[in-house]
Amino acid sequence: MSGISSTRRSKKLRRNGEGHGGSSGERWLLTYADMITLLLVLFIVLFAISTVDQAKYQEFKQSVSRAVLSHVPHGTTDAKTPPPVSSPNNFSTMPNEIALIQLQLQEALKAQGLLADVNMTVDSAGLVVGLVTDSTFFGTDSADLTSIGRKIVDTAASVIRNYPNAVEVAGYTDNEPIMSGPFANNWALSAARATTVVVRMTKMDGLNPSQVALIGYGQYHPLVPNTSPNAQAQNRRVNIVVSPTSNFKP
Repeated sequence: MSGISSTRRSKKLRRNGEGHGGSSGERWLLTYADMITLLLVLFIVLFAISTVDQAKYQEFKQSVSRAVLSHVPHGTTDAKTPPPVSSPNNFSTMPNEIALIQLQLQEALKAQGLLADVNMTVDSAGLVVGLVTDSTFFGTDSADLTSIGRKIVDTAASVIRNYPNAVEVAGYTDNEPIMSGPFANNWALSAARATTVVVRMTKMDGLNPSQVALIGYGQYHPLVPNTSPNAQAQNRRVNIVVSPTSNFKP
């Protein structure tokens, strides 16, 4: 009797799914459902990536680029991203003082009736006030300023001295050799003329000597080829260069 009861109990368990392969046989449904859920999440993520906002992406890209470049040591540049080149005549690439100094110089020289005697330009070095030395500012083979030359230098210094910008005074000559006189060669003449301007600007006009430097280029940096007397006259000059910064180039 006990054997018959055991057999009946086993059959009943199998019918109720509690025997071998009972509730565990439906576990694959749970695994399948989990897999479907994961695939759905994956497709949603892929869709979100494929429809990224381009404007926000560009903003993110620029932010990352700036952050990376800020950690690049000075003096090193990426070969694929050359440094920007600024236009020498674009005031927006220089401190506002350069444009302001030029405007004030023009007004001061114009008030004295001297504006036509000066060549004023802006390039990568800064504001260049060109003094053509042919008789207007200096006599032949002379480093002494004429009366009109003194007025122009004084007027220029009265404006420049109000700013901390570095100032370079550069002298130039034509290619004619010096045969006699107090100067041995064009190097000495160009440096002497630049020295005359610097001394007057600092001692007479109150320009801070620590912000001024002078240089003599001689005949070796002509503005135009020395092919005629008129061209040679253009090359006999002194430039007052107002730097866009308060420091001289290293």
